[in-house]
Amino acid sequence: MSAKKVFFFILFCYAFVTNAQKLQIETSKNELKNIESILLQEKNFGTDTIALSKYLAPLNKITKYQSIYKGLLANGYSNYYNRRNKTSENYYLNSIQKAKDSHSISLEIWTKLNYINYLYFYRDYITLTPFLLEIMENIEPLPAKEIVNADETYKRIGWILQTFGDYDKSLHYLKLAEKQAVKNTSEYASILNSIGLNYLYIKDYKMASHYLNETAKMAKLIHDDVRYAKALGDLATVSQQNGDFETAIAFLKKDIQISEEYKSDQNTMYASILLAELFLKKNRLEESLEFLKKAENIAVKKSYFKKSELQIIKLKLKILQQKNSVENELNLRRRMVAIEDSLQKEDGDVAINQANWIIEKNNYQQRIDKEKYKYEATLKKFYIIIVTMVASMVLLIFVYFIKKNNDRQLQYDEKVKALASEKAKMEQNVQETLKSQIEYLKEKNVQIKNLKKEIENIHDSSLHYLERRKGKLNALLQSHAMTNEEWAAFKKEFQKELPRFYALLQDDFPTIIGQDKRLLLLQKLDFSNNEITELLQMTNEDIKESKQKLREILGDKFKVLFGRFS
Repeated sequence: MSAKKVFFFILFCYAFVTNAQKLQIETSKNELKNIESILLQEKNFGTDTIALSKYLAPLNKITKYQSIYKGLLANGYSNYYNRRNKTSENYYLNSIQKAKDSHSISLEIWTKLNYINYLYFYRDYITLTPFLLEIMENIEPLPAKEIVNADETYKRIGWILQTFGDYDKSLHYLKLAEKQAVKNTSEYASILNSIGLNYLYIKDYKMASHYLNETAKMAKLIHDDVRYAKALGDLATVSQQNGDFETAIAFLKKDIQISEEYKSDQNTMYASILLAELFLKKNRLEESLEFLKKAENIAVKKSYFKKSELQIIKLKLKILQQKNSVENELNLRRRMVAIEDSLQKEDGDVAINQANWIIEKNNYQQRIDKEKYKYEATLKKFYIIIVTMVASMVLLIFVYFIKKNNDRQLQYDEKVKALASEKAKMEQNVQETLKSQIEYLKEKNVQIKNLKKEIENIHDSSLHYLERRKGKLNALLQSHAMTNEEWAAFKKEFQKELPRFYALLQDDFPTIIGQDKRLLLLQKLDFSNNEITELLQMTNEDIKESKQKLREILGDKFKVLFGRFS
């Protein structure tokens, strides 16, 4: 057979196979399953838009599937242009409108998420945010069985919220995705990986390691080598955070090897940048430059890799700084400025912050609306029941306050009785010895402090009005004041135990009397300033000043009195 005949035969076979391709539309009673079946048949026709249109033609003939037809057509033109384009965007918006017209909330969620995936791929976070908020609002009350490809939907929302730094909300959706996904599939492994990354971002390295290792095991089990490579790359970050740089380097090298083998350029680029960063930290500059070059060759090919290109340039500038070199620095800095200016509108932190602001604003408005609704509903219910309940409520309130008042009265009286009992018991136990007198004064000091604390606590409690009206605790506090008879008994026992101290004080300093004399006696017995304060009913400052004054009066005799005398 001649070469020409072979060529025409191959061309005929290709045309036959291409024309034989036809999208199958199921007609089961479960409409959601029918839609999911259609979406599973989506294909990438590359630049062959004629084949794309023919393949999707069956959908165009069915009114209820117009939104899906427009959405898949938009995806096809996105593949064709391999960049943002007006044709795709018109189809996406038309798809959303068709879904709204059909009054199918399931289709409306799918069409919006389909458009969001396009915007997310090209890093237009600001445009996608309003659509994302609408989906989140619509999806919350819906059961999973009413959501098209629920696991994929939850996962996509989780991914985007992860990008925005809303890790709590992201984890919520990723966990929902985990529940819905079929085990031992690439989809399930992808969800596990995303949950692991979420924990990594919040620095919960234990949970991150668990989920990423589970991802690697799952990927191995189902022979998803690219997913396995990505899991290794993420595990490298965990190893780096734990200080194990060599393991991190080994993981990333394996990640790059597998990614290159399967032509996963984006993953090769990300892993190469991470490895270059590690080599830079280890001062292995030439190896760092080698992998930066590998990443750069990929980054410059796509406009939506600008953020990665910026990261590469910054790492190169750091290497130049460490080398004390200025080679190509000017060109690098010019490119860096150009990219940063571009990213202000697209993939940069400003764009993400603006998207976050919109989300927060929307959340705030939702909270206000929710509270307003709750308030209005409560108010209506209140007006309905108030007429029939008012008498019962008044009676209940009256009984409640009577009981509460009696309980407080009882509580107050028992408190006063207990404190008075402690005082009486203390006074009964005092004996005619100095040791007993000291114990009595110290115990009195403790009770005075406790009583003051109780009075202070009562002022801040529900019993305050009882103390204000009856004053029993204050009266008990006043009764703790030392009487002249008690001081006389104390002085008598002191004189017996320390006669020389007392005689010297009495004979040489007859002018020291009253509070000053009591202060010196208590000081001799090693009572602290705080204890003396309560017993003499003086302030701490007054005690200090009195002690200083008495020390000056005693002069040289101070050491005699408080030194050798016992």
